[in-house]
Amino acid sequence: MTRYLLILLACPGFLAAQYHYQRLNHILNVRQNADLYNTDVDFHTSVSPFSREEIHNTLGYDPAPDLKFNYQKWFWKKTFDESLVKLSSDKYELTLDPIVNLRYGNDFSDNRFLYTSSRGFNLEGRLGKNFTFTSSFLENQARFPAYIAQFAANTKVVPGQGYAREFGGNALDFAMASGEISYRPNSTFAFTLGQGRNFFGEGYRSLILSDVGFNYPFFRIQTSFWKFKYTNLWAQLYDVRDEVSPGGVFARKYMSSHYLSVNITPRWNISLFETIILGDTNQQSGIDPAFFNPVILYRPIEFAVGSGAGNALLGLGSSYKLKDGLMVYIQGLLDEFTFSEFFSSSGYWANKFSYQAGIKYYNAFGIEGLFGRLEYNGSRPYTYAHFQPLTNFGHYGQPLTHPWGANFNETLTRWLYQKHRWEFEMAFHYGKIGLDSAGSNWGSDIYRNYREREQDYGNVTGQGLEGRLLYVLLRAAWLINPESGLKIEAGYQMRSLTVQNAQNVSTRYLPTGESNYAFVGLRTEFFNRYYDF
Repeated sequence: MTRYLLILLACPGFLAAQYHYQRLNHILNVRQNADLYNTDVDFHTSVSPFSREEIHNTLGYDPAPDLKFNYQKWFWKKTFDESLVKLSSDKYELTLDPIVNLRYGNDFSDNRFLYTSSRGFNLEGRLGKNFTFTSSFLENQARFPAYIAQFAANTKVVPGQGYAREFGGNALDFAMASGEISYRPNSTFAFTLGQGRNFFGEGYRSLILSDVGFNYPFFRIQTSFWKFKYTNLWAQLYDVRDEVSPGGVFARKYMSSHYLSVNITPRWNISLFETIILGDTNQQSGIDPAFFNPVILYRPIEFAVGSGAGNALLGLGSSYKLKDGLMVYIQGLLDEFTFSEFFSSSGYWANKFSYQAGIKYYNAFGIEGLFGRLEYNGSRPYTYAHFQPLTNFGHYGQPLTHPWGANFNETLTRWLYQKHRWEFEMAFHYGKIGLDSAGSNWGSDIYRNYREREQDYGNVTGQGLEGRLLYVLLRAAWLINPESGLKIEAGYQMRSLTVQNAQNVSTRYLPTGESNYAFVGLRTEFFNRYYDF
């Protein structure tokens, strides 16, 4: 993939500027997407990223607000209104923008000076009407709050942002690259090849596939017709644990997913999801050809080729627009279950599932630019895990769904108010998590073998060492350039995970402790960073 992107960059005559799809970003897309949640709009909002062309065709206009100052002089236009480089004609477009993340602050919990220094670029292009692409690269050095630094020490990964290397003794160095090529020959089909992420669902979290983890190589086919949108997604994933990476070569596994979104009416949507993870610790087994079938059920395949050959999961979601801008939604995932035990109260270990319920409100209470969300998430012990840890539902040291893994309940509310170039954000998360003591496995860590469980019956969500996680974010920002997403900001972040008998706790990606972090920064709003774990 990298080779093809380098060829594109080296041949400016071939470059064609907006990429066909929006970026996966909760903040960047709120204003642009608000009109899609009106009751008379028939759009598949649970499949992300959104197609810009489909938004335009659905609404009949481009919903992005005009925030330009309309400066005439080149320097001020490039600073406040336009991309750094922008070339366009009827046959092609090209934009090039810098990406920066310069954030400085102090963690008052341990009186540590913290910083992030990121530099990079984002390139987007179009050739003709059907071919678009994007490419980005970021080089980073950072000194994070203690819980993120501990996460990186445990997993060797900066959350969602790449492989971590020591820098300057007490900081981390990491890089992140992404690139996608999309071809849309007609209104029915869209083909995308890339190194990036995907998201299924209406929530802030997704319990079936989220953009929490690091980028991965993928090929995606989207088929749209009548009330249906059908997505095929094939991806190569990596496990960076030492025990499955002899010689420093990361173990590979493969994901194949189907996602069917059906708009029963413009108000009511139902979606179905299935996926299978195939992998082999010793990289000896090949992939069964049925893995590439775009319309087959995966659970029968898992048993047909041997139940140890893969990890199959099923999902269901639904949403309903109560009125313009106001949507309620649910989502559930079934990893494994035994029918005779599923409806009992025995707490059987193999009843593994996750669940979500939420409500989101655009232009809330009649206030233009105010967006609010209230959401509840839960996951039973051992969900997403597998008896062969390589084939769990994880990638690059993190779950592919909720960053807490499994064995938890979480309630969150998030609010964002945008007016002109100003934005104000507030987030509050609170949850209960069941963690492991040394040598135990109560079901929170999806990288543990579920055959090493503590008990077959009596399992309940939150079992093990009881942890309570609180996360608060307050942030204000002013958008310098709407085209690039550059903004200045200041804020406060508090994160606390308290655990009974914390001296015995054993956790891979949920470090204990407290962080109180105040910061200021200059940042390009580009992709979602999930530090709320």
